[in-house]
Parts: sequence; structure tokens; C-alpha cells
Amino acid sequence: PESAKVRVNHTRTLSMDTTMPHLHALIAGLILATVARGAHAQTTAPMPSIESFWKIRAPAQPVLASDGTLYVRDWPDGVRQLYRRAPGHEIDAHLEPLTDFEDGISSFALSPDESKIIISAAIGGSEQNDLHLYNTATGELTTLFTNPDVVYTFHIWLRDSTGFIYGANDDSPSDFHIYRYDLATGTSTRLSDRPGHWITADVTDDGTRILLNRYFAAFHAEAMELNTRTGETITITDSDDTAYRWAHAYAPGEQRVLFVSDHPTGVRRLYEFDLATHLHDAPEIGSDAREVESVELNEDRSLLALTFNEDGFGTLHVYRLPDFNEVGITTGEPGLIGDVDLLGDRLTWTLSNARNPGIAYQKGVFTREMPRPITTAETQGIDLGKLTLPELITYTSFDGFEVPAFLYLPPGYDKSQGPIPFVAHFHGGPESQHRPRFDAQTQFLLTRGYGVIKPNVRGSAGYGVEYVNMDNYRNRWDSVKDGVEAARWLVTNGYAERGRIAAYGGSYGGFMAVATVIEGPDIFGASCNVVGIVNFETFLEQTKSYRRALREAEYGPLSDPAFLKSISPINRANDINVPMMIAHGLNDPRVPIGEAMQLAVSLQQRGYDPELLFFPDEGHGFAKLSNRLLFANRFIDFLKNTIGE
Repeated sequence: PESAKVRVNHTRTLSMDTTMPHLHALIAGLILATVARGAHAQTTAPMPSIESFWKIRAPAQPVLASDGTLYVRDWPDGVRQLYRRAPGHEIDAHLEPLTDFEDGISSFALSPDESKIIISAAIGGSEQNDLHLYNTATGELTTLFTNPDVVYTFHIWLRDSTGFIYGANDDSPSDFHIYRYDLATGTSTRLSDRPGHWITADVTDDGTRILLNRYFAAFHAEAMELNTRTGETITITDSDDTAYRWAHAYAPGEQRVLFVSDHPTGVRRLYEFDLATHLHDAPEIGSDAREVESVELNEDRSLLALTFNEDGFGTLHVYRLPDFNEVGITTGEPGLIGDVDLLGDRLTWTLSNARNPGIAYQKGVFTREMPRPITTAETQGIDLGKLTLPELITYTSFDGFEVPAFLYLPPGYDKSQGPIPFVAHFHGGPESQHRPRFDAQTQFLLTRGYGVIKPNVRGSAGYGVEYVNMDNYRNRWDSVKDGVEAARWLVTNGYAERGRIAAYGGSYGGFMAVATVIEGPDIFGASCNVVGIVNFETFLEQTKSYRRALREAEYGPLSDPAFLKSISPINRANDINVPMMIAHGLNDPRVPIGEAMQLAVSLQQRGYDPELLFFPDEGHGFAKLSNRLLFANRFIDFLKNTIGE
């Protein structure tokens, strides 16, 4: 199939370490190997059970209009598009497709007057989003901004729906300036040209003041208010230079700002900042044991909805403003809460867990009614209620540190049956977190007798700033050792045996999948690296420039090449002695394809034959269903051939 091919005319986009001997001479061999294996995949019929699991879904990003019209992102044909369901229809009624972008859409935003939608869409996984305007009455779709050299980011609608605020790195790749677009005139006005990556969070009713956040790294951000008429700014708290301070919204009256910070407690909490006195305080909500994840207000700012992260699970709480009196809300079974929206006193959200792919619910805040589903899941005939829920465990790492992990076991499995093949799945980020959400691949592996462990190694989000910083810069390899110890815990506790554990992960998790088999050669039997980093020098040099400073803050600066070399798996490739699968998108703007090529070439030079899968129409991950299915089939075959069944 086309998705399995790497055409020669795509090689000009590859960025590789040209100091590697014989590199260019081997590129053609890599391409031919991938094409040949793609042709083999074409003759092998996909396992229906794999396809069934991967087609389980629920519409995403549900937005309810005031008349009951529902807008969602969905992918019945394998590519995410914008859909609409008219009011008065049952939840399983046909969804009307509104867009037909070849590579789908990234996101959408309904205007306050519900007459227009801004749609963000990119080509081929490039993340170079264009902005389009959709008229909800006429269906007219107009492209507003498109430039292959510029990243456009929609921020927020003006509250009167006459325009919106967006960001663009049109002057410098690493600087996102702030603009206001006027729909009547079709013109843009620059509001801020400050250096850095800025994002608009809220705007006053009259459109003259906005809340801006500058993103430095996952746990370093600063916030300010900008008066768009005078240019005057107010910094939202003066704090430690490396603290996280993110302004979310104006409080009632627009004289106070709700913001989230991890200073001084080390855990993300909600605070209120007074724009007149410049003083701030913390409302009596939450606790230091849970982190604030999202902040949503209704249109008149009288209700506040907060989601919290508690050991990876999500909880939803609603408060009256300005007094922060809590209104009791029941969300049902445990899982992850997302896509929270408040329209008046009507609350909507999605819930995802191992048995729920993200169904959306609605409830009146002040009613006693139970949450009512407003979307339904496409189950492919699979009884989701019988899928496996994870167990939250902790294990002791090399230095006595306790690491949390989610353990998934096949249905009906008991340790008395003996060890089974296992997959150690490492998350990306690295400031991400494994959470008990629905995962089609995990559930399919469980039905085939594989166990899965998902460790949240040091450096993961969700456990406070101290935890997330434990892997920064020179502590990078400590998180790798945490990953190895997860596999050792499986063996020690009788779940798995040496040589029958596969390391697997994407992005930073791909780095972990390679690094752990280097650090623990006696414990792993295979490794699958998806869009992963293998050479931190070339990665930092060739990632998109607007991302470079963010990544240097995490991994170390290019000015310290000796250290970057020391943590780069490519420099220890001779220590890789297990079968390797490498999958990557050729248009990846985050981890360029050269990372995959370097590893593949190095292994081939040593006589190894890595399993290769390169997608010319994908970027940092695989968005199209056809490509995800191809990867899933190749991955399960790889596991069967390496760690067994």
C-alpha cells in the first residue's frame, strides 16, 4: 500500500548525521527494504480482530450549541473531520460531515454567537496548521491563512464574535506574535511582537485586554495581561524564574485573574490575582495531593469547572463564583475527564477509561439528574464491559525511589499459570504521563495473551514539580534505569521472564525503548521505537526551531555536546543485541526522520535486519487509520517473532 512506501523523491526531506560513514550509500537500501516489507504486508490480510479494536472510537471534542446542535471531530473513514448532529436526534443518529480535508483537521472552535467555526488543519502530519472559516448556516468554507513557512495557531474568539486572536511565527520561526483578525474587513492587527512562544487565554468583554502566557517548557511559563489599546502590561505574579504560572481566565468583573501555578507548593494549584493590588491568594479548594489540569468558565463567569489529576485518574469539580462554593457533580465511573465545557449552567465533558473510548456526557449543574450521554461509542461488536482494567502498582527503582505504574493483565490470567510475554510501554513527553485511558492496542495485546506495564518513570507529569524535574539534563539516564527496573519487577514477581519482555514507546518513549535495552541487555528480548530520538545532538539541531529552546531546557543545551553524546543511544548502538522495529513518519517536525535513519543504518552496518516502517504521509505519530492498522499488524507480528505468544 502507498502508506508503506518510501519514495526516492522524499529523501530530500531527510536530515541525517552526515558524519556517519557510508550513510548516503545505504539510504537506497533502507528505502528498498521498507518498500519490500510493505509489499509483503499487502499480501497478508489484516487480522479482523486488530482492525476491530482499532476502529473502536467515540467522537472527540464535543461542543453543544445553545439549540442542541452537536459539533464533534470524528473519523469513521479513518481521518478526523468535523461533523454535526442536528438538535432533536438520538445519540446514535447519523453525523453530517462538514469537512473533507485530505489529512483531516487538528481542532475547531465555535464562535460565541454560534454562526462561525475556525478550523485548524495541516498537511501530512507536518503540524503547519492553516486556519479556515466555516459558516454554520451556509456551509461555506474559506481559507484565511495558509503559508508553508508559517505555523498559525488559533487562540480565542472575541466575545462579540467579530473576530478572533491567533498566533503566527511569521517573522522568526521561534517567536509567535499575537494578532487580532477582523472578520468584517478581513485584516489582521498585530497586538504583540514580544519574543517567545505566546498563547492567548482570555479576552475581556470589550476586547481591550487579553491574558497572555509565554511557554518556556512544560513546567516553566509566565503570564501577563496586555492592554491592546495602550500596550501596557501587568505581570501575573512575580515568582521564581523557573516556576509555572499560567493565566486561564478573568474572574467575574474582569478585575481579577484565575491562574494556575506550582509555586510555592510544588503542585499545580488555582490562584486569584488582583490586577489593582497585584496581590494573589489561593481559594480553599483542592489539596496538595492533586494537581489542577484544566480550568473552564461559563460565558458570564459565574461558574467554574476544574479537573484534577489524582494518581493519573481525573476528577471534575464545579464551583460558583466569586465565592468558590462547590456544587456537587457526579461523573460516574473513574477514568479521565476531558473536553469540559460550560454553556450557562449546562455542563458537558468526556470520560475515557479502559472500557470507554471517550463518550461525552451532559448534565445541568443545579439539577439532580444523572449525567446523560450525548455521544455513543462505535464498539465493532466488542463487549467493552469485558475489557481489562489496569491495576495501579508501585515498584522500587535502582536507588530506592518508588515509581508508579499501571499493570494490565490478560483476561482470566493468574500468576499460577506462569510467566507470559510482556510489553513495557514508555510514554512520550518526557513530561507526559501514562493514564488509565482507552488504548486499543493495549486491549488487543491483552486478548492475545500479552501483559502490558506502563511505568510513569521519574520526569513524568502529574506528581508535582519535584517529580517532573528529576530527569532533567544530567539526570536523564535515571529515568532509563527506572524503565529497566519496571521490567525487572515483572520478572521478580513472576509475571514475566528474561528475554520475553519487549520495550516499546513513541517520541521520547521511543528513546526509552532503545535506551532501556542498552541499559538492561539481560532483561529485554525486543524493542520497538516509534518516532523516537536516538541522537540528541541531531535532534536538537534539526527539530523545528520554535521547539528547540523548549527541548534544550529538558535534555541539555547544544553547547554541551559531550553530555548529549553520552545520553544518545546511537553512540551505544553496538550494545543493542535484540531485534528492533523502527517506525516513523517522513514529515515529522518534532523528531525528524533522520533519527530513525541513523539507527537503522547503524544496525544494518552491524549485520542486523531491523523491521522498518516509514510513512510518507505522516508526521509525529500516525493519524490515518490505514497507517495505524498497518503498524498494528506489523507490530504484533514483530512481537510473535521475537518474544513469542
